[in-house]
Amino acid sequence: MTEGSRVAGAADPATLRALAAGRSTTRTLSDDVLTHLPDLGDLPTQRALDTWVEQAADTLRALSEALEERLLDLGTGPGRAPAGADEHLTRDDRPATQVGDTR
Repeated sequence: MTEGSRVAGAADPATLRALAAGRSTTRTLSDDVLTHLPDLGDLPTQRALDTWVEQAADTLRALSEALEERLLDLGTGPGRAPAGADEHLTRDDRPATQVGDTR
């Protein structure tokens, strides 16, 4: 069976939880890495460090988005997190409830 032929929602719950945890962690780390910018005192070195830190944060954000897309591909429709994934998400990271959603 190829990966493209999987039925939506047939993903292993442990896989969904791992993807959700990875997404949440990479999103948090992308914000955290931006808070760790030491002042080096040497302008060219400071610019190089600032550029590197911004690229690292962008990479973490892109990874978070890729994990989110994979979660959606595995059948966790928009507005719904996979079962058990909410335990890894902060309130701000949780999807908004949809009309008719009884959560």
